[in-house]
Amino acid sequence: MRKKNRTAVKLLLLLLALLFLGIVFLVGRNADSEEYSENQVSVAEVKSELSFGVYENEDWDSFFAAYHKDSLTSDMLADLLEKLELTDYIELPGMTGRHTVTRDEWNLAYSQILDLLDMEQLVQKKTLLLLDVMEAKGGRVLITNAGDYYTTLFDTCFEKWNGYELYCTDDRCLGIVGISAQELSVENAYLTKVSEGEITFLYSGASYQKEIGGMGQEAAEGVCDLVFSGGSLVSLRMKQEIIQGALLSYDDTSIEIEDYGKIAHPGKIPVYQTYGEVVEKSLSDVILGNMQVEYVTGENQVCAILIRQPAEICNIRVLLLADDGGNTREAVYLKCDTASAMKCGDWEEQVEAGKVIPASEFLSADPSRTFVLTPEEGGQITLCDADGAVISNGYAGSIEVRARGGGYTVVNDLPFETYLCAVVPSEMPSTYAPEALKAQAVCARSYAYIQLLRADLAEYGAHINDSTSYQVYNKVPATDASRTAVQETAGQVLTYDGSTVEAYYFSTSMGYTDTAVVWNVEDERNYGYLKKASLLLSGEDTDLSKEEAFCKYIEAKPDGYDSDIKYYRWFASADFDGKTEELNGILMNRLAVSEQNIIFYKGNGDAVMEHPSAAKVQELGTITGMKVEQRSVSGSILSLRISYEKGSALVKTEYNIRKVLGACVQKMVYADASESTNVTMLPSAFCAIIKNDDGTVTLEGGGYGHGLGMSQNAANGMAKSGMNYEEILKYFYNDIKISVME
Repeated sequence: MRKKNRTAVKLLLLLLALLFLGIVFLVGRNADSEEYSENQVSVAEVKSELSFGVYENEDWDSFFAAYHKDSLTSDMLADLLEKLELTDYIELPGMTGRHTVTRDEWNLAYSQILDLLDMEQLVQKKTLLLLDVMEAKGGRVLITNAGDYYTTLFDTCFEKWNGYELYCTDDRCLGIVGISAQELSVENAYLTKVSEGEITFLYSGASYQKEIGGMGQEAAEGVCDLVFSGGSLVSLRMKQEIIQGALLSYDDTSIEIEDYGKIAHPGKIPVYQTYGEVVEKSLSDVILGNMQVEYVTGENQVCAILIRQPAEICNIRVLLLADDGGNTREAVYLKCDTASAMKCGDWEEQVEAGKVIPASEFLSADPSRTFVLTPEEGGQITLCDADGAVISNGYAGSIEVRARGGGYTVVNDLPFETYLCAVVPSEMPSTYAPEALKAQAVCARSYAYIQLLRADLAEYGAHINDSTSYQVYNKVPATDASRTAVQETAGQVLTYDGSTVEAYYFSTSMGYTDTAVVWNVEDERNYGYLKKASLLLSGEDTDLSKEEAFCKYIEAKPDGYDSDIKYYRWFASADFDGKTEELNGILMNRLAVSEQNIIFYKGNGDAVMEHPSAAKVQELGTITGMKVEQRSVSGSILSLRISYEKGSALVKTEYNIRKVLGACVQKMVYADASESTNVTMLPSAFCAIIKNDDGTVTLEGGGYGHGLGMSQNAANGMAKSGMNYEEILKYFYNDIKISVME
């Protein structure tokens, strides 16, 4: 009995040993298939490389599952070619039996598959230097010297600092052609540290360390090119050529440097901030005209930009729009009320006061240059026609003219605070109470400061333009009252959680202000300083999100800080009959701007129309009705439902809703009984849609503007009641501080 037990135990141990060896073998085999090899290609890699074609991943999963193999074999390849109907077109000499397909054999087959099936040449071969591999959802990201590439291949297929020839589509790596022996460069990296046998450098947002062998004597802090081969650093080239000056403009191909002119760049310029801890920045962090920076150059182009010290915000650059609202003008004539200096490239000349200067003519010889007119201290420049007739108010600072797109752009470069002196009276009448003007000055300064940091119009050499797209500038010249308001709040901005905010403001409320919910923003926490504020004298705060509550409130007309303004309440007769084509045009235009705010539905259900086009929307038929789908607690329409014969559309954001409803307005009547028939946009989204028996609608609402931040007319009412500008601002904005601009 014991002998039988011992025999059974031995057999059990033997079986366990065999099972263990089998597991080890299988694990080893799987591990091998997940590593790069010249002698085999994993099925996973082949499936990835075939993803460009007509078959889905599920089709290939099913196809390869039948073979129970981790690596491609010759019989699998033969069946694969048959599935792709390419057997008669691809010849693979020497491939018979069931042997494992080598990488060279697969590359030969795959190149022919691509020639025959990849008609749009989606798959490209790219030779890249691998810097790192990062895990990502469903795969990993290859960090290379030429960008990031997502892949589903295992990280064990790759080794850092090696060069690889890869099969890629856009920003995706499908597979590996092979390991590259050629020298590959990390260009315009910033060397931050050199220690014995090792360097640390910044490149494309990350820091790397690498052994340098005997090249330590060549290395020093600064911009350099690093050359690798076979996993080793083989060359290090420091870049020494430097240009200094303020950045004036930039686009996709060139940048403009003050007192130097334009110079080309390769498309992506690394920017390094070198004061304090060395960090990588972006080109948008270089503040136009307010930051002295260094430009590392080579081969007649900018290779990198170095920020050596923080910006000193002194000036702002304003694009002056043409009469038609466009960015360019056919011709530009200037004159100055004092003597002035003209400059265009290396050419300079003084000109007497009052002389008409055809600025555009100086650019005809070399359109890449910039014409600059600078008056003597205290002088002002005006735009005029060819005969000298003045067509603008006077501008302080200098005027720059650039040739662009068959016309000319005009930019006014002037001191930041001087700019505000001509914004305040253009946005708020100078007759308003001094404390209201001060509140306006702080809001205007805060808003302009944020735009100055962004420089949306850098390609034109400007931070902002002079229209309502940003802030109205110099449509009314500076007054004593506006200068006083700016001077008495000098440098003051609104901050929230330690950062300056975009201090939005608007003309007139309907008794309440709203939050960023009306813009359908992704994260309202970024706009935490915008709050619902009751501007009623009673201080009453009512939830107006329900139709009945809103209609009752809008008809009541309670007294508020701006209830004496005609826009406080208004009525409009409107009709969407015969407006389908026009409204569809508006919807398609707004869809192109922000697709999440215009959603089309097919039929009577919730089936969203995929990739809506003008033709698809036309198939919905004519518009049959409109109704409010959702309101904010302040009463603004958050979503408007438009009904069609065969579907519907949901319109979001206050701007889009005002645009759609405004197109239907026939006549607008304001609180003071004045009327308007030339309405293209509803004054606000605070309105009720009341159906009439004849099929038309009445729009009953109040307020003028987006309704966020400070109501300018309410601010004036508050100032008249005795509130100072700090109290006014803290009434409108949530948890803000009034700080001095850095």
